[in-house]
Amino acid sequence: MVNLADLEQPHVFWEYFLQILEIPRCSRNEEKIRTFIKKEAENFGFNSKIDEIGNIAVKIPAINQKLNCVLQCHMDMVCEKNEDVIHDFSKDPLKPKIIDIEGEKWITAEGTTLGADNGVGVCFLLTLMKKIHNNELKFDTIGLDLLFTVREEYDMGGAKNVDPNLVHGNYLINLDSGQKAITIGCTGGIGFHTRIKKKSILIDRGKLKLSPIKLSISGLCGGHSGRCNEGQAHAINILSQILWKLNKKYTIHVNSINGGGAANAIPREANSTFFIKEDQFEEIKLYLLEIFKEIKQLFDGIEMDMDITIDKIKDFASNETFSKEVQNKLLNLLYIFPNGPIAFHPKIKDLMFTSTNLGKIRTKEDHIKIRWLHRSLSSYYNNDIYEQILELLNLSGLEMDHKYRGSYPPWEPNFNSKLLKIAKEAYKDVNNEDAEMKIIHGGLEATLLIDKIPGIEALAFGANSTGLHSPDERLEIKSVETTWNFLIYLLKKMDT
Repeated sequence: MVNLADLEQPHVFWEYFLQILEIPRCSRNEEKIRTFIKKEAENFGFNSKIDEIGNIAVKIPAINQKLNCVLQCHMDMVCEKNEDVIHDFSKDPLKPKIIDIEGEKWITAEGTTLGADNGVGVCFLLTLMKKIHNNELKFDTIGLDLLFTVREEYDMGGAKNVDPNLVHGNYLINLDSGQKAITIGCTGGIGFHTRIKKKSILIDRGKLKLSPIKLSISGLCGGHSGRCNEGQAHAINILSQILWKLNKKYTIHVNSINGGGAANAIPREANSTFFIKEDQFEEIKLYLLEIFKEIKQLFDGIEMDMDITIDKIKDFASNETFSKEVQNKLLNLLYIFPNGPIAFHPKIKDLMFTSTNLGKIRTKEDHIKIRWLHRSLSSYYNNDIYEQILELLNLSGLEMDHKYRGSYPPWEPNFNSKLLKIAKEAYKDVNNEDAEMKIIHGGLEATLLIDKIPGIEALAFGANSTGLHSPDERLEIKSVETTWNFLIYLLKKMDT
């Protein structure tokens, strides 16, 4: 249980933050959080408008308005939980707790994502509304359009399909970049999924003397797929390596392969159910543990809780397996798929340039479904890795179909931006140090909105958070006040 007394300034922010932890808002299910925002706007006497896809904008005009600033965040969150946690994201409130790490207070959730991404942005804008209404804040010459978007974590559909008449402005501040820096650019992305035909067969377990086995990889760090250069293990990748080796050495019959939760999250868990000869269980178990031991050594100091379990399954009813052809081709395919960083920037040291993430695999009744997300700071290389993956899939010889789920372009930095100049000055005034400029390996809606709002200049920043898109997500408490102070000072600096 978290009390307001345990948190810092601004208290209004934390009041809202604790409230929205009780409001379901998985991506594509933003109705309740949108209703909450609309009611707050109405209570404060501000006009709001909802467009066809479900974005909501709140208008706060100025008396002597000279320019307009769009402040933007997304309402939805990635809904991930640990496999052993019972939680229904459609109705259960998140359970926050405060933890101490090296003397710093952080807020996190028990066994689930926290939704600071982008609940922080939502609460900053709600706080802004309330303080303006209460005359604690006043802007004479700058009008504000507060834009809350939908589906950012799914396909950026809110920003892609925003009604161009919903907002307008000279400047855009995106509040979804949880870095101790000012973000001035980001990668583009391409998402797609593939359905591979299973061609299932039925086996006679009794005659063949087979036992059903479940192999599980769990306890990985996971996180935002745009941070895949931090050394985390990839659960589907590890499972695929082990299954491929097992399939080469022994006769196995695969029933299912499942893992991951979202295309934009590094898989933390994966499992497979398969049949083996009854008298080979102990031998195979020792073989798998030996492989896992070698793999685990590669992630020593990073994956502290990585674990493998190999269990016989009691009362397993299914006698269904992939056909041998599908099994061999699929395991070959999964074994050679690239995951993680593909290339670093040719000119900027240590800047990840292109990456790919196989984020989810599910065995369905008649097919195996796989989801990917590719990222690059270059549209050309984003398409390049997409085309390479498609060619690998086609070379497999498996029967399949693909669905392109959409893309968004890279956000190229504008170093001559007037907004950036004002922001750099404001940051130094508030923090007594120069701001770090960042180009992030992840997608921000600013990259789409700058094309939707003619002539607008953009930047992004946010409070310090880590472990995004995983149950390890946490928000540094003191960074909320620091970011709030910077935001308000920046707006006042514009208001001259």
